[in-house]
Formats: sequence, C-alpha cells, structure tokens
Amino acid sequence: MAYLQARRDFLKIATTGVSASVLIPGSLGALGDVALKGEDKFIRSICEMCSSRCPMEARVVNGKTVLIQGNSFSKEIGTSLCAKGVAGASQLYDPQRLVTPLIRVGKRGENKWREASWDEALSLISRKFSALKERYGARSVIFSAKTGEQYDLLRSFASAYGSPNIFSHWSSCPIAIESAFAHTFGEKLYRDFENSTYILNFGHNLFEGIDIPLTKMMAHFSANPSKKLVVFDPRFSVMASKADEWYPIKAGSDLAFVLSLLHVWIRDGKFDKRFVDEYTIGFHQLADALKETTPQWQQSLTGIDAKVVERIAAEIYAAAPKCIIDWGHKATTTKAEYQRTRAILIANILMGNVEKEGGIFFAKTAERINALAGEKAVPELNNPYPRPRIHEPRLDGAGEEGEHRFISRSHGILQAIPDAILSQKPYAIKGWFLTRHNPLVTVAYPQKMKEAMEQLEFIVVNDVYLSDTAMMADVVLPEATYLERDEGISKYSFKSPVYAMRNRIVQPINHTKNLIEIIRDLAERMGFGSHYAWKNITELRAFQAKGDAELLQTLLMRGVASFDVPPLLARCSSSVERFCERYPKSHLLKDTQGLFSHMLHSLKTPSGKIEIFSAEIEKAFKGYGVPRAVDMDVTQGYPYVLTSGKSAVHTNGHTQNIPYLNMLLSSNPIWMHPNTAKAHGLKMGDTFYLQNAISKEKATVFITEGIRPDTLFAYMGFGRDAPALKRTHAKGTNPSKLLSLESATLCGAMITNVGVNIVKA
Repeated sequence: MAYLQARRDFLKIATTGVSASVLIPGSLGALGDVALKGEDKFIRSICEMCSSRCPMEARVVNGKTVLIQGNSFSKEIGTSLCAKGVAGASQLYDPQRLVTPLIRVGKRGENKWREASWDEALSLISRKFSALKERYGARSVIFSAKTGEQYDLLRSFASAYGSPNIFSHWSSCPIAIESAFAHTFGEKLYRDFENSTYILNFGHNLFEGIDIPLTKMMAHFSANPSKKLVVFDPRFSVMASKADEWYPIKAGSDLAFVLSLLHVWIRDGKFDKRFVDEYTIGFHQLADALKETTPQWQQSLTGIDAKVVERIAAEIYAAAPKCIIDWGHKATTTKAEYQRTRAILIANILMGNVEKEGGIFFAKTAERINALAGEKAVPELNNPYPRPRIHEPRLDGAGEEGEHRFISRSHGILQAIPDAILSQKPYAIKGWFLTRHNPLVTVAYPQKMKEAMEQLEFIVVNDVYLSDTAMMADVVLPEATYLERDEGISKYSFKSPVYAMRNRIVQPINHTKNLIEIIRDLAERMGFGSHYAWKNITELRAFQAKGDAELLQTLLMRGVASFDVPPLLARCSSSVERFCERYPKSHLLKDTQGLFSHMLHSLKTPSGKIEIFSAEIEKAFKGYGVPRAVDMDVTQGYPYVLTSGKSAVHTNGHTQNIPYLNMLLSSNPIWMHPNTAKAHGLKMGDTFYLQNAISKEKATVFITEGIRPDTLFAYMGFGRDAPALKRTHAKGTNPSKLLSLESATLCGAMITNVGVNIVKA
C-alpha cells in the first residue's frame, strides 16, 4: 500500500503544479485533476507481447490503462519491462485492431468482408467444422497456435474434435533446442547467469530477444569486471557490444568451434571425469567421434584462429563449474542447429556444471519440490485442458515411425503443411483454425503456403489484427488483447516454483472475446462441451488451483505467487543443506556427499542418465547419436548467407503494426558490410534485390562494419502483405520468402540461414 500511495502522491504533484499552457491540448496532462478522479487502481497480470510472458501491472484510471510496467511483486522482474511490454496500451487502443467478427464475402484473400455478430460467426464455424468432420474425418482439419496457454487450450480442443494435426511455432523457432535437451537430459534445463563467472555465448542475443529476468542478469554479469563474456556471432549484436570479446564467426559454423573445444578438453584430460563417469553414458563414443576436430581443423571452417580455441578452452576449464556455454534461443537455424545444440549441452556436461551454482539446472517444479520435501510445500495444479491421445496418423508423420519419429506429436512440422494440402497426401486436408499464428510471415516459403491455403474449404483466424494470414480466412474472430482477458494460472519454475495469472486490466472493447470463451462456446455448439470440467474462467481457475482459495486470492491481488522455498541446486551442498533445514524429511534423500544426486540418476531419457551418446538416435539416424561435423553448409553455393533474427522492439510477426513499436522500428533494411556494399556499388539506403532459386525480393541497404563481409542480416517480421495494417503493409523485406520448405535432419527445424545473391536494382 505504501508503494501505491507513493505513486498517487507523485502523480498528484505532477498534475497539479504545471501550467496548462505548456501542455498539449487533448493530452492526459491537460485534463489536470480530472484524470485522477474516479477509479484509480493497479491490476497485476501477465504480458503477452512476446513468448516470455513477463509478470506486469497496469495502472487504470476511469477504466483506461494509463501506465504499464513490470510487476512490483515479482522479485525477478521488479518494475522493469521492455518496449514491447509497455506498448500494450498502444495495441489496446489502436484504431486498426479488430473489434468485430468478420465473414469473407469476396474471393479468398481479396480483402472483402462483412461484419457479423458473435453468434453468427460461431454458428458458422460450428456448422462448417462439423460438416468437414462428417465428410472427410476430423483429421482433415489443422489447428495451430504459438505455445503458451492458448496453445494448450487449442490442443485440447483439437483432441476433443478428433484431429491429430495440432501445430505450434516450435519448428520455426526452438525445436532444435528442445529436441537436443530431450535427447540429452530428458527435459529442458536453465542457466544460472547471476552466479556464473564465465559465459561463452553463441548468438543468444538477450538484449534483442528480451526475457526480462535473464536480460537483467546478463546486464549485471556483463557490467562486472571480474566476470567474462565471450560472444560468437556473425554480426555485432547488442549482446556482442556487451562482451569482453566478440568473434565474427562464419554463419553456420558454431558446431565446428564447439567440437574443437570438446576435442581440446578430451585431449588434455581437462574435464570433470567424476561427473561424466557417475551421471552420463556415451563418453567413449564422443571421444572417438572427435579425434580429428582439432583447433586447426576448425580454423578454415569458422574463421577463428586455432590459438583462440586453445585459450578459451583453458579459461572455461579454469572457471568451471561456474561457467555456462550458452545454447541460446535462436530464430535463425541451420541444418546443423540440432548437432550444434547437442555439442553445447555436452560442453556444459564435461565442465560438470549441472546443478551447480553458476552453471545449469533443472526446473524445480512444485511436483519436484514436494517429492524432495516429503510434504506439500507448494500447491500443485490440475491441468484444465484434457488431451486424449488421438490414434490417427499426423499429416507430417511426427512422432511416428519414419524420418520424423523423434519429433513431438504435440508440435509437428509447419513446413510440411503446404505439400500435404496441395498433394492431399497422406490424406485430404480441408480446414484450418489458427489463433494468433501468422505463417505467411513466420514460416518458410509463404508463397507456397498461400497457394495451399487457397485450396482449403474453410479457414478460421483468431487474432487482434487483420494479419497476412487472416486475409486468407473465411471467418476472422477479433481476439481480446491480453489487457482485456482473464486466463488461467501459468507456471514459472526455475530454482523454486512461481505461479502467475493473467488478470483482465480493462473491459473488452466492443465485447471482444478471449480464446477460452470462444473454445468453450464452440465445444458446446459442436456437442463435446463435457470434454471440459469447467464452463467459465472462474470455474477453470478453481479447478486448476484444486479449490485453493488462498492461492487464487494471491494471484488475483498480486498477479504472482512465490513460495518460501529455498532455491535449490541438487549438487550444491550449501543449497541442499538449506533445503533440508526447511524440510527435515528430505535428509533421507541426501547421498554421502550431502547432495541430492538421485535427481540425476532417474532422468526422462531411455537410459535414465545424461546421454552424451544416444543409441536410439544412432540406430535411426546413423552418425547423429553423438555430435559430429555435419550439415554446416548454409550458402548452397551462393556468395552470401542471409541471416535473420528478432529486434529489441518487435516479436516475430506480431508487433510491427502496433503504433508505438512501429514508430521505433518501421522497416528492416539489410545489414551489409562496407566492403560488400562497395563491391556491388551500393550506398546507404539504396534499393537492391536478394535473389536465390526460391525468390527475388526487394530490399534496402544498411551499411555497417558490424557484420561479416560474407553475411547479410534482416530483422524478421517485415515485408507484410496485409492492406488493413497500413503502418506495416509492403514495408521492408520478408526473409521467409527466400527460404525453402526443407527441414533439418532429425529435429525438423525450419532452415532460416539461406544463401543469396545481391542484385542491383
């Protein structure tokens, strides 16, 4: 309360002692005291301007959002929020956002619509999807969304409908990383940046793909002169600017450098032998595979001097276990991305930093904490989105025998969709339901994706804007923004569990709906409403919280719920001891060294151990059971490689039209080295073409020494074909139009590093 009062006192001072003559007419400040009359409160929620979903809070005056910042009750966030986060109100009140359902009246993609009521729109969707199921089977309809609660809900709905074809954005972004973790540890691990002393970073640009807690940790790390950050990236990113050393490595060659690091450590016996012997399998297969990956070998592939490999290997070993070889979260992937990430994970393993301070660690979920404590230390949650297994083959074969057997059935391969639709193989695809998913911007070869969508009988898009993909829909549903939505409880588990909940900040404009309302309504209309144990958001939350009123009240008032659980690292004796002092029953689980070593003896891998070598993968994909030097060519015979990635103010294809963010970055000129520009007679701002066998795309030049001469870079999400989005339409270049539908071996990742020519306009 003191916090709230302090803010009110500040605002009172700020709005009363200023001459009206210096204020802009019509501005909030010009209203004076009127602005602060009536309802004045803070509401805590979760941001949704990117997939990080940071806890946030909004100040509401007279029913309008006037301030957005980080959630003051969140220790990791504080009041910090990135530019995307604070732009929520700019999206909420954007005149170009959708607030009424639309039904297509012209040809598909012609941008001719009529307004409809919610009842008419949902009735039409129900009839059409029921008819498609009757005529072609439930598998004929595709469902897709980004990950998060909306994806969980849509996946549940698809299962109830009977379709196996649910897709997330995984194959266009993190699937290589997620696959490498699954095959090495059985689950994803996290990084203890704040306590590390040495970080080796490969293109993981936290200052542009912002995750507030991690970014704050990295900012503190890079500002500490006693710690060292080394960055390998073909361009001088914001992360590179914070580094002690930056190496412009050749695009796609990270794998070669990491394999050389591993070679040096194994050659010299400078790795944690005890950890490797006790917790891993497959070390000898690794050693055999790396006999030739010397520092000299990698030099011609990466452009990095062999002496650098030797020195960095020695520095990391000296810092271990308080070191992190950072795998990153790249939107830019190569065929080698899976092997690269596996090699990085194994580099951490050899340094023995798993479950060590300053290293990497498993998420401490409520279930894991309670099992260790021997009591209910943290409330556990029900899953409100049931997911019955559908025993139908997927259109992409994900999770089934064949080339995609190791790819999750829950996420699939987006790149497989166009060919499946156009060929009608393995069976007919006739419908598609998309929520907040824009594959005509974010997925490779959108030209072919658009051609495929033209063949579908019925498409539904749920979105805030009339996006490129929404233009192809039969029905467009105007989703409520995250500031207008109540949703369920989200888990944030790191060294200890944290829950957060999205609470509605303001009333939905023009009665826009959230996906929970839409799906529940459609389920009732289509005859499977009993699939869900809840009928509305209040019941959903109560079911999820198992009736824990105290937990729900905390989440309603604070937006986050943390628990008095000591942060836990299973191989850190002081951490284990603090945990045991709090929960005496956990003493029984300690080993002779006073550690919870059993945590690493029963992993979700086939062997139950950390798998440096995977026998299952080797059997299905010879040569992939252990990292090897494969799939590193990214140019396909072209002189330049085009890379792409996030900017600090935009999220993939979601935010480019939001007024505030569009003002900050409205286009994406192509980064080009001065020598490259000179060779092609180009000056700053000149127009040129990027060309390969897939397409020829117009672009403009941004000349900078912060990139390799053989590399080009574009921020993703531009080059849009959405006439309704006037700030974004036809501005910039869409790199996806130059990408093929090829997928990386084993993991199915979309290949976004691509060879191109520079052609003068």
